[in-house]
Amino acid sequence: MDSIILKDFEVLACHGVNPEEKVDKQRFLITAEIVTDFTSASETDDISNTVSYSELKKDIKAFCDENSFNLIETLGVKIAERILKKYAGVKCVELTVKKPDAPMSGNFDYAGVKISRKWHRVYLSLGSNLGDKNGYLDLAVNALKADDNFKGVKESKRMRSAPYGGYATEEFLNSVVECETLYNPRKLLAVLQGIEDEGGRDRTVVHWGNRTLDLDILFYDREVICEKDLCIPHPDMVNRFFVLYPFMEFNCNFVHPVLNKRMSELYDYYKNNKIRYC
Repeated sequence: MDSIILKDFEVLACHGVNPEEKVDKQRFLITAEIVTDFTSASETDDISNTVSYSELKKDIKAFCDENSFNLIETLGVKIAERILKKYAGVKCVELTVKKPDAPMSGNFDYAGVKISRKWHRVYLSLGSNLGDKNGYLDLAVNALKADDNFKGVKESKRMRSAPYGGYATEEFLNSVVECETLYNPRKLLAVLQGIEDEGGRDRTVVHWGNRTLDLDILFYDREVICEKDLCIPHPDMVNRFFVLYPFMEFNCNFVHPVLNKRMSELYDYYKNNKIRYC
């Protein structure tokens, strides 16, 4: 990939923990490296097909002027996220915020932070087996689309499936969603649980029991996470036809990062054998 670099752009703004830093402007030096693709811009020689570093500079200055944060960590993350959300085609942002006149003793060049943010491709499983099932799935998809920390939200066709897990008694309605997100895995989990709660999810019922709305993380890029309450890839997805079948609409060549098999292979294995994958 290619990069656009704005190096040590000086901004005067009020960011800091101390009271005087809220009223007296200090110097900040901001470096942004934006990872994108120059193919279209180089072929057309048209600035509309790239990120204008002049516009980028104005955006950063305006954001620093319009806000006041205690931490330069917050300032840096917010600027990086602003760039990713505003400029289409930006894959990743590396941002450095330097504070050369930080209020502390001793000789130093600057205090600073370095931040890296990018869009992460995720796949989610949606399910409901109580009440207005289509309505609950609509609620989930609309909530994702309304959150600007997601983009490119696409839902598969919906399918009906028999109760799964041994405790549920009603037929399910299922689908898979493909999207990109700025949330890290744990924050993503919390956001999805919040959407489930908005859909009236009762967490006091037995695990795998009847539920109004069930949202699972299937994949997060190609990361592998094994924690008590967060496992990615979803450990049981390969045994769920109601996940494998709709997933095929999106990326049949996606390689499962643990099993090292394409999704089409896992789908064919389940369809032909109809037994649990080992």
